[in-house]
Amino acid sequence: MSQTPSRADTAPLAIRRVDPIAVVLPLKKPMFMGGGQRFDHAQTLLVRIEAGNGLVGWGEASAAPTMTGDLLPGMVAAVSDHLGPLLVGRNALERARLGRELAVAIIGNTGAKAACDLALFDLAGRHLGVSIVELLGGAVRDSVLTMCLLGNPDIAQDVADANAYRAQGYDCFKLKVGVKRVEDEIEAAFAVRKAIGPDALLCADANMGMTFAHARRYVTGTVDAGLAFLEQPFRDYDLNATAALARVSPLPLCADESAHSLENIVEWRRAGAIGGANLKTIKLGGTAATLRTAVVADSLGLALVLASKIAESSIGTAGLVHLGYCMPNLDWGINPTSHYLAEDLVRAPLTPVDGNSARPDGPGLGIEIDESAVARFRARL
Repeated sequence: MSQTPSRADTAPLAIRRVDPIAVVLPLKKPMFMGGGQRFDHAQTLLVRIEAGNGLVGWGEASAAPTMTGDLLPGMVAAVSDHLGPLLVGRNALERARLGRELAVAIIGNTGAKAACDLALFDLAGRHLGVSIVELLGGAVRDSVLTMCLLGNPDIAQDVADANAYRAQGYDCFKLKVGVKRVEDEIEAAFAVRKAIGPDALLCADANMGMTFAHARRYVTGTVDAGLAFLEQPFRDYDLNATAALARVSPLPLCADESAHSLENIVEWRRAGAIGGANLKTIKLGGTAATLRTAVVADSLGLALVLASKIAESSIGTAGLVHLGYCMPNLDWGINPTSHYLAEDLVRAPLTPVDGNSARPDGPGLGIEIDESAVARFRARL
């Protein structure tokens, strides 16, 4: 016998207020990216959406000036001046309608839109008593391979970190390249491969920090290290150079900074420039938009990885994990970043176990926010 939804489940869930909250969180240690970028702290936007019945949903998105162009003050302004007023008084259960309106309410600002979108999912899930996985249609896999980053100024530390992560059960590693001399980066690939063994997944990410000569030397010099892919060697607009490298590269290239939209991904795939894409909700504007993009990318034969920017708290990680269980293709795993933080914003931080990220229990995101920690790390802009 079918069960008719209760009136509490079907009645509108009116949004009473929307609060953008800027936070700055310390990393356990500095992270070095391609092009000489160094990160000591993470800057993220939290969005707190409160319903008339007292329930609260939370979302999060990293500031990413070199990826989306989003700066933390601008993200706060986007929510307080544009996105939040659009949501107040509306029915939070109409996520599809609200998502479409958020997408066109303001140009760009995909990080702010993603944080609002995730908060809507969390709020609806808490109200209906189901997880975000269920809201997205249910899981398509039983586990999610979790990637860890190796981004140090010297090879010995990369190897030491690889050994430590391997001891914790990790089976998926990403080297940050475009930082050292190309000879040193090739040496690091072989040194890390020796440390993690032949069966672990190993890839490299240049964060747009390579020249063509550097990248060509790297992909040919690391053939025997068994890399799964090289991510974003050149600037996000440099389709011609990426396609030229793809024609001579023995390993697939993966788009990240250049994968700003589904249209970008289709264009780069048709040009023969990429064999995979790194999807981020902050680039694509939210959870639902990222899942739609993943479905199309999968139909194009692209391998996929799902990632956060450095570094979101367990709020963002929970959203990433839920999405990872629902994507049709996740050949290259997920790359959450909350475990790089010295302190988190939830009472029970999410930590991978044996190299996999378990689905959080409970409705919505399935996590409990530590609002005292949110207040402690709140930034004064």
